[in-house]
Amino acid sequence: MDNKSFEATLRMFDAHVNLLEILHGQPTMATVSAFSGGFYSGRPQTHDHSNLLGMRPKGQGITAAALTLQFRPTSGGYNLVIKNTGKHHDKFISQSWLEVFGAKGPDTKDPTVFTLLDHQNRTITRENITAAHLPVSLRTQNNHYIGALKVRGSPYLYLAETEEKSKITFILSLL
Repeated sequence: MDNKSFEATLRMFDAHVNLLEILHGQPTMATVSAFSGGFYSGRPQTHDHSNLLGMRPKGQGITAAALTLQFRPTSGGYNLVIKNTGKHHDKFISQSWLEVFGAKGPDTKDPTVFTLLDHQNRTITRENITAAHLPVSLRTQNNHYIGALKVRGSPYLYLAETEEKSKITFILSLL
Protein backbone atom coordinates (compact mmCIF):
# COMPACT_ATOMS: atom_id res chain seq x y z
CA MET A 1 0.00 0.00 0.00
CA ASP A 2 1.18 3.49 -0.91
CA ASN A 3 2.51 5.32 2.15
CA LYS A 4 0.67 8.48 1.03
CA SER A 5 -2.67 6.66 1.41
CA PHE A 6 -4.38 7.07 4.74
CA GLU A 7 -7.54 5.96 6.50
CA ALA A 8 -9.97 8.28 8.24
CA THR A 9 -13.61 8.61 9.18
CA LEU A 10 -15.95 11.30 7.88
CA ARG A 11 -18.54 12.48 10.39
CA MET A 12 -20.80 15.44 11.07
CA PHE A 13 -21.73 17.02 14.40
CA ASP A 14 -25.50 16.88 13.86
CA ALA A 15 -25.98 13.96 11.45
CA HIS A 16 -24.84 10.42 10.73
CA VAL A 17 -23.10 10.00 7.35
CA ASN A 18 -22.87 6.63 5.61
CA LEU A 19 -24.45 4.39 3.00
CA LEU A 20 -28.25 4.56 3.14
CA GLU A 21 -28.48 0.84 3.99
CA ILE A 22 -26.47 1.50 7.17
CA LEU A 23 -28.54 4.58 8.06
CA HIS A 24 -31.98 3.16 7.22
CA GLY A 25 -31.65 -0.65 6.93
CA GLN A 26 -31.94 -3.02 4.00
CA PRO A 27 -33.33 -2.65 1.41
CA THR A 28 -33.46 1.13 1.09
CA MET A 29 -36.17 1.66 -1.51
CA ALA A 30 -37.17 5.00 -3.05
CA THR A 31 -39.89 5.76 -5.57
CA VAL A 32 -38.74 8.70 -7.65
CA SER A 33 -40.51 10.51 -10.49
CA ALA A 34 -38.35 11.19 -13.52
CA PHE A 35 -38.27 14.81 -14.65
CA SER A 36 -36.33 15.94 -17.67
CA GLY A 37 -35.99 19.57 -18.68
CA GLY A 38 -39.10 20.49 -16.70
CA PHE A 39 -41.24 17.81 -18.35
CA TYR A 40 -42.68 14.79 -16.62
CA SER A 41 -41.19 11.74 -18.33
CA GLY A 42 -42.86 8.60 -17.12
CA ARG A 43 -44.42 7.02 -14.09
CA PRO A 44 -42.45 6.91 -10.81
CA GLN A 45 -39.94 4.10 -10.61
CA THR A 46 -38.91 2.31 -7.40
CA HIS A 47 -35.19 1.67 -6.98
CA ASP A 48 -32.96 0.21 -4.29
CA HIS A 49 -30.78 3.06 -3.01
CA SER A 50 -28.94 0.95 -0.40
CA ASN A 51 -25.53 1.63 -1.99
CA LEU A 52 -25.95 5.42 -2.12
CA LEU A 53 -24.41 7.82 0.39
CA GLY A 54 -26.62 9.89 2.59
CA MET A 55 -27.07 11.51 5.94
CA ARG A 56 -29.60 11.19 8.72
CA PRO A 57 -30.06 13.63 11.61
CA LYS A 58 -28.74 12.40 14.95
CA GLY A 59 -31.20 11.77 17.72
CA GLN A 60 -33.67 9.67 15.72
CA GLY A 61 -32.99 6.64 17.89
CA ILE A 62 -30.33 5.25 15.60
CA THR A 63 -26.63 4.88 16.00
CA ALA A 64 -24.66 4.34 12.82
CA ALA A 65 -21.02 3.46 12.38
CA ALA A 66 -18.89 6.32 11.10
CA LEU A 67 -18.08 6.22 7.38
CA THR A 68 -14.54 4.82 7.28
CA LEU A 69 -12.57 5.61 4.13
CA GLN A 70 -9.17 5.06 2.63
CA PHE A 71 -7.89 8.15 0.84
CA ARG A 72 -5.80 6.99 -2.16
CA PRO A 73 -3.79 9.77 -3.79
CA THR A 74 -4.12 10.44 -7.52
CA SER A 75 -2.61 13.20 -9.64
CA GLY A 76 -5.68 15.39 -9.00
CA GLY A 77 -6.67 14.56 -5.42
CA TYR A 78 -7.91 11.38 -3.74
CA ASN A 79 -10.00 8.37 -4.66
CA LEU A 80 -12.15 7.42 -1.68
CA VAL A 81 -12.50 3.72 -0.89
CA ILE A 82 -15.03 2.40 1.64
CA LYS A 83 -13.39 0.56 4.53
CA ASN A 84 -16.51 -0.21 6.60
CA THR A 85 -17.15 -3.94 6.88
CA GLY A 86 -19.95 -5.32 4.73
CA LYS A 87 -20.74 -5.88 1.10
CA HIS A 88 -19.43 -2.47 0.01
CA HIS A 89 -15.99 -2.90 1.63
CA ASP A 90 -13.21 -1.83 -0.80
CA LYS A 91 -15.62 -0.15 -3.23
CA PHE A 92 -15.00 3.34 -4.58
CA ILE A 93 -17.15 6.34 -3.78
CA SER A 94 -18.24 7.70 -7.13
CA GLN A 95 -21.21 9.33 -8.79
CA SER A 96 -23.86 6.63 -9.00
CA TRP A 97 -27.25 8.19 -9.71
CA LEU A 98 -27.96 11.77 -10.84
CA GLU A 99 -25.48 13.87 -8.81
CA VAL A 100 -25.59 11.40 -5.91
CA PHE A 101 -22.54 9.48 -4.69
CA GLY A 102 -22.53 5.80 -3.87
CA ALA A 103 -20.45 2.65 -3.68
CA LYS A 104 -19.09 1.49 -7.04
CA GLY A 105 -17.15 -1.72 -7.66
CA PRO A 106 -13.35 -1.90 -7.73
CA ASP A 107 -13.56 -2.22 -11.54
CA THR A 108 -15.00 1.33 -11.86
CA LYS A 109 -13.28 2.93 -14.86
CA ASP A 110 -13.18 6.55 -13.66
CA PRO A 111 -13.92 6.82 -9.94
CA THR A 112 -14.60 10.36 -8.77
CA VAL A 113 -11.50 12.25 -7.61
CA PHE A 114 -11.97 14.40 -4.51
CA THR A 115 -9.96 17.29 -3.12
CA LEU A 116 -9.91 17.93 0.63
CA LEU A 117 -10.35 21.61 1.52
CA ASP A 118 -9.94 23.54 4.76
CA HIS A 119 -12.31 26.32 5.92
CA GLN A 120 -10.45 28.82 3.71
CA ASN A 121 -10.84 26.58 0.64
CA ARG A 122 -7.15 25.63 0.63
CA THR A 123 -6.23 22.12 -0.51
CA ILE A 124 -5.28 19.70 2.28
CA THR A 125 -3.06 16.66 1.78
CA ARG A 126 -1.99 13.99 4.26
CA GLU A 127 1.31 15.82 4.71
CA ASN A 128 -0.34 18.93 6.12
CA ILE A 129 -2.88 17.22 8.39
CA THR A 130 -1.51 17.73 11.88
CA ALA A 131 -4.65 17.38 14.03
CA ALA A 132 -6.40 14.11 14.83
CA HIS A 133 -9.74 15.74 13.91
CA LEU A 134 -10.06 18.34 11.19
CA PRO A 135 -13.00 20.21 9.59
CA VAL A 136 -12.94 19.58 5.82
CA SER A 137 -15.07 20.04 2.74
CA LEU A 138 -14.85 17.82 -0.32
CA ARG A 139 -14.72 19.08 -3.89
CA THR A 140 -14.93 16.91 -7.01
CA GLN A 141 -12.78 17.14 -10.12
CA ASN A 142 -15.76 19.00 -11.71
CA ASN A 143 -15.31 21.80 -9.12
CA HIS A 144 -18.54 20.92 -7.33
CA TYR A 145 -18.79 20.46 -3.59
CA ILE A 146 -20.34 17.63 -1.59
CA GLY A 147 -23.60 18.65 0.02
CA ALA A 148 -27.04 17.33 0.88
CA LEU A 149 -29.65 16.69 -1.81
CA LYS A 150 -33.35 16.01 -1.30
CA VAL A 151 -34.97 14.20 -4.24
CA ARG A 152 -38.72 14.50 -4.86
CA GLY A 153 -40.43 11.26 -3.89
CA SER A 154 -37.57 9.93 -1.79
CA PRO A 155 -37.61 10.07 2.03
CA TYR A 156 -33.80 10.13 2.17
CA LEU A 157 -31.20 12.87 2.25
CA TYR A 158 -28.39 12.09 -0.19
CA LEU A 159 -24.76 13.21 -0.48
CA ALA A 160 -24.37 14.71 -3.92
CA GLU A 161 -22.55 17.32 -5.99
CA THR A 162 -23.79 20.79 -5.00
CA GLU A 163 -22.84 24.42 -5.31
CA GLU A 164 -20.30 25.92 -2.91
CA LYS A 165 -23.03 27.65 -0.85
CA SER A 166 -24.56 24.22 -0.08
CA LYS A 167 -21.35 22.39 0.80
CA ILE A 168 -21.10 20.33 3.98
CA THR A 169 -18.26 20.67 6.45
CA PHE A 170 -17.31 17.20 7.67
CA ILE A 171 -15.08 16.18 10.56
CA LEU A 172 -12.16 14.13 9.21
CA SER A 173 -10.66 11.90 11.92
CA LEU A 174 -7.43 10.07 11.13
CA LEU A 175 -7.26 6.40 12.08
